[in-house]
Amino acid sequence: MWSLTANEDEDESATAHFFLGAGDEGLGTCGIGMRTGESDSELLEDEEDEVPPEPQIIVGICAMTKKSKSKPMTQILERLCRFDYLTVVILGEDVILNEPVENWPPCHCLISFHSKGFPLDKAVAYSKLRNPFLINDLTMQYYIQDRREVYRILQEEGIDLPRYAVLNRDPACPEECNLIEGEDQVEVNGAVFPKPFVEKPVSAEDHNVYIYYPSSAGGGSQRLFRKIGSRSSVYSPESSVRKTGSYIYEEFMPTDGTDVKGELWAYSVVLCTCRCTQWGQIMPMLKLESLQLWMGKLNETVRGKRFDIQSC
Repeated sequence: MWSLTANEDEDESATAHFFLGAGDEGLGTCGIGMRTGESDSELLEDEEDEVPPEPQIIVGICAMTKKSKSKPMTQILERLCRFDYLTVVILGEDVILNEPVENWPPCHCLISFHSKGFPLDKAVAYSKLRNPFLINDLTMQYYIQDRREVYRILQEEGIDLPRYAVLNRDPACPEECNLIEGEDQVEVNGAVFPKPFVEKPVSAEDHNVYIYYPSSAGGGSQRLFRKIGSRSSVYSPESSVRKTGSYIYEEFMPTDGTDVKGELWAYSVVLCTCRCTQWGQIMPMLKLESLQLWMGKLNETVRGKRFDIQSC
């Protein structure tokens, strides 16, 4: 601030003086145009130092190492880290498996998904303790481990499915365990499925899905499994269905050798994987225009989950 002083021996054209500080007492004066010991750049630096740092949004990644350090996840995280206000924290596998959730680092936003060996119960307990914003629904991940529950949810949401029947080999439900097998068909609880048909284990963690061919096409079965190297299936001359375990039987949907996968990370974006039986796997980013409405409804149902149209 500044003030104007005048002495009796001076005229009214007194010089204006600037007083530095919160008050005039004992601070001295500087003539107009004079500088203090601090330069403009130093004053500017002081002002910058006084600006509080921008608040950071901490994004926690809670998944097994194979998933959190995978190439697709690395690409996603590299893009997230380009935002100045985001800090990404990956919860290590050792922390997830061995530390109580009270010791897990806090976060504002959580991306967490189940895979083999992942302690989903602990992730749910952590979300209740810290109450972060959940990108994907943790409770729903219990349901997607059971194909029967996935089919039930899709039906409730009005999403079209191939005709199917569930064979539950459960002593407590004998009425759901009626199987009659013929040469080119099976009858499951009264529903007849001519070959080709698909046989899926009820556990979504079991990737051993079989496709049975009619005798007119040479018979036998194609046995799908979790990808090993460049292969994800093998032909077998065996034409009889499995006699132990619970399965879903459904009509075969021809896809001309293309297996469509997707990851729904946003309401209008679908990341797709097209696997060609002959040429291996390619991963373009596509927007499925012809399936937009269907995908939109599916997105609302399983947002943030990974799905496989052919074998989900």
